[in-house]
Amino acid sequence: MMNTNERHANIRVYISKNVQQCNYPCGTLIMVAGAGGGYTGPAAIYPDLAKEMQEYPNIISVQMDYRYPGDLEPCVQDVIETIDLLVSKYQIERVVLIGWSFGGAVVISTGVQHRLVRAIATVASQTAGANSVSQLAQMGKACLFIHGKGDQCLPFRCSEQLYRLAGEPKELVLYDGDNHGVTNHRGEVKDKLKQFALQYLCLPTK
Repeated sequence: MMNTNERHANIRVYISKNVQQCNYPCGTLIMVAGAGGGYTGPAAIYPDLAKEMQEYPNIISVQMDYRYPGDLEPCVQDVIETIDLLVSKYQIERVVLIGWSFGGAVVISTGVQHRLVRAIATVASQTAGANSVSQLAQMGKACLFIHGKGDQCLPFRCSEQLYRLAGEPKELVLYDGDNHGVTNHRGEVKDKLKQFALQYLCLPTK
């Protein structure tokens, strides 16, 4: 929990059960929600994903609830402070961020601002506040964009636009007929996010 003068950004931390030696440094997956805040994410994927990531050594998973949901700059600062807290406490060396809806703009902005972020993934992201996505590739940071084509809250064109703006490496995954919470493809989305996170958290040390 991070102290501020008025409110707190709360985090739930899951530490790997497996402490065996491995050829990659300690890393963190941080998951953030939309403008409504909370811990669970789209289709309540985040708690299950965090628990599954515990099976992999040297990975810490974090669900974060903003101090001021819907206010971009304070939310970005919450994530930056969470990363710095984990650096001081667990000596993490790399980070992957996942953001849903408004949280897409949060993780894109954080990815540009914090050097430890290796990759970002968004689910049903907005485009507002996310134009800096074009800078991520210049820093060697990967992007994954996921969206349901039946989203009535934020059209899938938002993720298509972000994909066009982003540089390589990048990937766009669209699900026909699915909604803002991608509930019809919950298992597939969770597995895709897990695969993506592991790809960038478990890279061997050079």
